[in-house]
Amino acid sequence: MRNKDFLNQIKPEFDFDSSTTPKAPDYHLLESWVAHPNKYGNQFLIPNGKLEQKEFDIDVFYIHPTGFFGKEWNSDTNPKLSAYEKSESHITSQVSAFNDACNIYAPEYRQATYYSFYDLTENGYKAQDLAYQDIENAFDYYLENFNNKKPFFIASHSQGTLHAQRLIHNRIINSQVLSQFINAFLIGYIVPTKYMNTIFNNLKISTNAHDTQSIISWCTSVEGFSRPNAHCMYWTPDGWKRENMEQEIICQNPLNWKNSDISIENKMQSSIKVKSSNMSIIDYFATENTNSEFSIAYTESQDFSSKVSSNNMVQVKGNLINKISRFSSNGDLHNFDISIFWGAIRDNVKQRISNF
Repeated sequence: MRNKDFLNQIKPEFDFDSSTTPKAPDYHLLESWVAHPNKYGNQFLIPNGKLEQKEFDIDVFYIHPTGFFGKEWNSDTNPKLSAYEKSESHITSQVSAFNDACNIYAPEYRQATYYSFYDLTENGYKAQDLAYQDIENAFDYYLENFNNKKPFFIASHSQGTLHAQRLIHNRIINSQVLSQFINAFLIGYIVPTKYMNTIFNNLKISTNAHDTQSIISWCTSVEGFSRPNAHCMYWTPDGWKRENMEQEIICQNPLNWKNSDISIENKMQSSIKVKSSNMSIIDYFATENTNSEFSIAYTESQDFSSKVSSNNMVQVKGNLINKISRFSSNGDLHNFDISIFWGAIRDNVKQRISNF
């Protein structure tokens, strides 16, 4: 959790007002998509290079995490602003894992500000509702104009996963597109098992590397990390709730795709790091897009192991983790949920496609 001083610096000074929200994105415009097959952008990056544009028979619809720390309840989607550039950095570090198997579609949306997750009034929920409205509109536009009956994944992280769960419930599980749905990678936000039948009926919890029409999820930490008193906002068909983060949640170890407390050693090129020419990922108060060029490289060390802990998190250890954990004040490796396992995800996507 962020310290109170930081939260006070980014807390909006007014209530949410639907009449003063930023302009809604227009999804027939390419600039409203952070990643799109017709944009030769960061989604094509690979370690030490960039793939050529290529059309695939499979899509992934990706919802990026929070990159907006402003004092408004929702971000503007203007590409000239820093929030858009942070979205580009998330494209680089996260959904690029899908780029040798899938066409990547990632809408920019009026994401809720980071503070909204700590807000205990209705303002935070209203900000998330507005953000979700954009995601649903983007998904509808994607289905009507781009998908052409292709099989697809849903992939998301953090705030993106909060919205992805709602999207799957509202637009996939009871619709004709269910037959096209391969899997959902719902990473970096709790997915309580108690809501499986309520939110994800017609789907199952993934139990191996090959199953389809299932839910895959994890949150990453160092060994011994826990969050017994932490709560987070959570959407259900009955409305918004505050859920304890220490409960039975869906969790698979990306090194074997099982819910198991057996520690698995990494034996592949999996972990990546992202370099930026101008942007500082930790400059939370930036307002303008610095027009950075991004690149990916494998981390020098790939020495780590992972297991599912008793509190349903993927806990990691090893030389790589010792280096990464210096960027975390408490052992929560939320910002590295995907980059640590980038190569493992990349391989698994192709496995699940082959089995669909």
